[in-house]
Amino acid sequence: MKKYENDIVAEKVKFIHKQLEDIEFPYVIPLKKTNEPNLLVQSWQHRSYSSDFSDKHHRKQAIKILKALHETNKVVNWKGNPVIPTQNLFNKWTVRLERFLSHEKELVPYLQHAYYEITLYAEKTLRKMRKKGEKSSSNLTLLHGDVVHHNFLITREGMKLIDFDLSVIGDPADELILWLHRALPTVNYDLFELLNENRYLQEMCLHKLHYLQYPNELLREWLYILQLGDMEKEAFLDYIMPFTERALRHWPELIAKSEKIK
Repeated sequence: MKKYENDIVAEKVKFIHKQLEDIEFPYVIPLKKTNEPNLLVQSWQHRSYSSDFSDKHHRKQAIKILKALHETNKVVNWKGNPVIPTQNLFNKWTVRLERFLSHEKELVPYLQHAYYEITLYAEKTLRKMRKKGEKSSSNLTLLHGDVVHHNFLITREGMKLIDFDLSVIGDPADELILWLHRALPTVNYDLFELLNENRYLQEMCLHKLHYLQYPNELLREWLYILQLGDMEKEAFLDYIMPFTERALRHWPELIAKSEKIK
């Protein structure tokens, strides 16, 4: 059960569920009828748990579901729908970096020199994206928009995709790049391993592998920490500090691999 304060988001999520349920998309949990316009209700999934991207089977199933979601554009006309916004990843990441830069005074005491490493990687990647051009795909479709592991729920009926709050219309390659950002830390940043185990990744996003050089997860997590209270912040630092150190240690190799693959 989820109550939305934002009418537009509630309307979007209900619309997406209706379209997916109408075509009998097997990887969602159907909504139950309710008289409350901003209330979403789904049946309780007993003994369900979040997926784990360190598990190869979970990774392969997650990509299978994303492929099926992206291919719904064969039967659903998602493009140009006023309920669902269209994503521009370059603009989104530019704004994210600008926010990061605007909080330099708060972040440098924690990150020290790593703050400037993250900034440099982000700026270089955005320049590459601008130079190569973010070509609009003719294959625009529904993207889930938040492919974190806990939105792939393991239920008695198999893996289900939940929480369409951040869904957008966009290029499937962008969603797969964002998924790779999430999954890479679970395989010690071994890009070849992830690409070799799933043909859909190879087919769809090789032309955008330079997007992986943008340190999206680091920027997002460090901006998130600014929203926390002192006690929550201290607890989160125990996670984010080693995560950051490990990511930056692997980043030069990740860049080299993403440049090597054609």
